[in-house]
Amino acid sequence: MIRILTPDDAAAFQALRLRGLRESPAAFGSTYENEVDTPLEQIAERLVRGAGREDVMFGAFDDDGGALVGLAGLARQNGPKSRHRAGVWGMYVAPEARGRGAGRALISALIAHARTLDGVERLVLGVESGNKAARALYHSFGFATYGIEPEAYKLNGKYWDSEMMSLSLKKTAQPYTELR
Repeated sequence: MIRILTPDDAAAFQALRLRGLRESPAAFGSTYENEVDTPLEQIAERLVRGAGREDVMFGAFDDDGGALVGLAGLARQNGPKSRHRAGVWGMYVAPEARGRGAGRALISALIAHARTLDGVERLVLGVESGNKAARALYHSFGFATYGIEPEAYKLNGKYWDSEMMSLSLKKTAQPYTELR
């Protein structure tokens, strides 16, 4: 089951987000240490703002609709010249839920939602260059690589590159030529 998270999901969101930050540090721009002490009230407030439709966090729940097992966020750009773009952020699926379609369902729901937002024409994201599964998932939806940001993230002396990807939501869009 996929749905937009609400303030009632704050504790489950925080637990899964912290797990992702701890277990997959290369996948995120933030760190466990940076977010571990965030009060639940602050997280709930962010999820309330998401109810405005343009900045939302999708959650994937296990088969019985109980445990939150996956996350994917959508954030519309605010500037007058960039409101036609929205960013995908915070994508994470718990290891025990991988390979069962949760990631695919999250991205599918996120893209469908983005298409309902007036004026949003393009989705953008960054993915750790070594994450083959995530890269393959995004490519399968038509995201195209437009560049690599070398050493985009650094933690404890280790660097990770970020592969920058984009998906046109225009009906008549011409595909990018893939950079390699």
